Amino acid sequence: MKFILTIFATFLLTVNANAQKETPNLPIDTITKMITYTEVVNVDTSLSKQELYSRAREWFAKVYNSSQNVIQMDDKESGKIVGKALTQVYHKALGSNYPSGYINYTISIYLKDGRYKYEISNFHHTGQLVSAGRIDDYGPCEEMIKTKKKTMGMSYQKTFNYYLLQLDTKTNSLIEDLKASMSSTALNNKKNDW
Repeated sequence: MKFILTIFATFLLTVNANAQKETPNLPIDTITKMITYTEVVNVDTSLSKQELYSRAREWFAKVYNSSQNVIQMDDKESGKIVGKALTQVYHKALGSNYPSGYINYTISIYLKDGRYKYEISNFHHTGQLVSAGRIDDYGPCEEMIKTKKKTMGMSYQKTFNYYLLQLDTKTNSLIEDLKASMSSTALNNKKNDW
């Protein structure tokens, strides 16, 4: 029976007419060949590295349920915060979304007077236990871009494209939130409102 449930779960992952047909255009680092979102962001030149560090720490605390579990390196002196986090991904089957594991990633923020740099990379899929069985770990997300992986002759590509679309959408939303939190306007509005 467990074997049949596992086959059914795999079938649901591979047969999804509503899945993303095309691979999203993801930023690939030319040197590492890894999916990497990075940018140097110039902010108000009057903002010191310490002020930006405080804003980045506050942002981590607000975005992640447990920033203490996420942050792996926190060096105020050098202006560097590195965290490891994850986000839930779903697959589509029979017109609905179903949990399908997690995309793990590393987020690094480097701070200097008047500017900061973010880098989000090391995207890696891990599966999860679901009612119909276990969703496999699919590994580095770069391997999902043009996969040859198949089950019963059916390609995983549409499912992987849907995971990659979620990765891209969620990462871009995270970046927008970081930029808003790090801008001087956002902080000034908060100070005036209380």
